[in-house]
Amino acid sequence: MNRAERRRRQKQGLPAVKEPVLNVKASDIQQIKEDATHTAADIAFFLMLAIPVMVIHDKYPQIMRRVVDGKSREERFADLCIDLYESFNQGYVSLDDLAECLWEEAGIKLEKKK
Repeated sequence: MNRAERRRRQKQGLPAVKEPVLNVKASDIQQIKEDATHTAADIAFFLMLAIPVMVIHDKYPQIMRRVVDGKSREERFADLCIDLYESFNQGYVSLDDLAECLWEEAGIKLEKKK
């Protein structure tokens, strides 16, 4: 692209340089998909394990009472887990925060064994 074409594109409000085109093999795309799947599964499993452990660590006395305000302990436990998960979704708590808190306060280290 010469200088005149770049100026013309700039006057039209278009970027001066076209976006580069990348060639990707099908095997590369498949590998990216597999990596994303494994990462998502690892995060989901960590959340599935860390949230209930954190709730039990923080709220054990409340959970152990049989019935409170007409709710069973199982229902209260599920509500507390959902509350913590919503905090994670809204960005108030991160995976690192959960892992750090469990390690510092409860001595539990959640990590994948290799």
